[in-house]
Formats: sequence, structure tokens, C-alpha cells
Amino acid sequence: MKKRNVTHENQFNGMPVLQYTKQEIGLDTNILQCIDDRMEDILSRHSKVFAMRFDVRKPDSIEDEKNEWFSQYQAHFIKKEKRAGYDPAYVAVREVSENGKVHYHEYLMVNGNKTENIYKHIENANSVMNTMQGLNPGEHSGLIDDCTHDRNGNPQVNGEMINPKTWEGQCAQQASFRHASYLAKDVQKDTPKGTRELFASQIKK
Repeated sequence: MKKRNVTHENQFNGMPVLQYTKQEIGLDTNILQCIDDRMEDILSRHSKVFAMRFDVRKPDSIEDEKNEWFSQYQAHFIKKEKRAGYDPAYVAVREVSENGKVHYHEYLMVNGNKTENIYKHIENANSVMNTMQGLNPGEHSGLIDDCTHDRNGNPQVNGEMINPKTWEGQCAQQASFRHASYLAKDVQKDTPKGTRELFASQIKK
């Protein structure tokens, strides 16, 4: 099992994070730092940043422990987002559920002056997945989860408009980072040796 630096605190670098004290689950500080770095980077370029989460499930028909299909999917998705002028930044992690299903949690941050909700980005994600799966445009593969419902099917908010210059925007930044910290939980990450677990956009210099 991979050695991790884990925190059980309720904050990281001054930002609130999820706590799973009763379940004795910690958060991987390397993943938290990766999120923090990319949030800081994109906020240096845009006055407003829209941030959201979504999940990607590996198709059952694909046998791939090296994440090649996900890397291909992600490259096409990010290219689509860039062409639309969203200037995306992201962090994604590979996990394996109790039933052995591989899935990926992704945290996406984009130029908030160009968008204000999740729908176009989920549409882009579905479009790329449909192309890779040979499905018709507009079909639902069931492999993209927009995270607008919790495990019990109850509606939940997904997407925050971050603006460090306003009180509401600062609160949104804290709420978004807390939401993103879900990616850092140190369970369901028993990846095979040599298999990549963490994916992230490059920091622009």
C-alpha cells in the first residue's frame, strides 16, 4: 500500500476540508496541496473562477490498469474546454469501489467570466465519452455523473463561483475547496503498483 502523508484536521492551508473522524478516514495532503496549487494558479489569471466536481466511470468493456483510456478521455475533454475559452484547470483521482469498479473523481476550475453553471461542461464530458464509446450525440452513456444528487438520490448543489474580492465569493471558495477535498480521502485508492492515481493540469508559469 502506498505511503501517504495524511491529515485528520478540519483545515488545510487555512481552507476547510471534510472530516471523517468516526470512520477513521484521513485526507492525503499531497492531493490537497495539488488542489490548492491549481486553485491559486487559476485565480491569478481570472477575477472569477467557476469550480465544480464530476465523476467518470470506467466502461466495463475496457481492461486497463494503466489509465490509458482515462488519459485519452481527459486530453479530449480538456481540449474541448480550451477551445471554448474556459481555460480549464483540474485535479482528478483514480479510485476503486468496494465492488471493484474503477472510477475517477474530478475537480474542474474554469474562467468564471465565461460560464456560471455546470451544464456546458457536463455536456462536453458526455460528448467526449460518447465519441469514445461510439454512441450518438446526446445519448447518455451513464459513465458521467454530474454530482447533483447524493448517494440517496437527494438533490445537492454542485458548482461555486469563486471571487476573492467579494465576501460571497470568498465563502464560495471555502465551500468549493471543502467539496474538492473529497478527492483526497485515503480510502478506495488501492491502485496496482505502477498505476497512476493522481492527474492534474500543469501550473502555468
